[in-house]
Amino acid sequence: MYFIIYLISFAIIYLFYLATVILQKSKIEKFKKSNQVMFFVKRFNLDLNKINITKFMNVIALSNAFIISTAFMTTYLVKNFVLQLLVGFLTLIPLLVICYSLIGKYYIKKGCVMNEYK
Repeated sequence: MYFIIYLISFAIIYLFYLATVILQKSKIEKFKKSNQVMFFVKRFNLDLNKINITKFMNVIALSNAFIISTAFMTTYLVKNFVLQLLVGFLTLIPLLVICYSLIGKYYIKKGCVMNEYK
């Protein structure tokens, strides 16, 4: 039962992100300037010109859906409100760090970094 709730929440979050950001061509430039993308550019020295931006948007959308639905399910399993907040933050922060680090390292291995010496 919990796995079904997890899958439904994952699908809803991903489809919402897909409909509001990825499928709208007018939002691509706004996405390139968002805090998430700037984090990847500054932290991992990524070059947006070397990245397929649509694929990058999908990867971020999938990771965000995974992070949010996992944090939701961990808080859903706890009954006490204060513990829900604590468990939510304790799952949200490590998941963000781990997922975003994996994405950044993936794009570094693909060679999507800026040339430091020209």
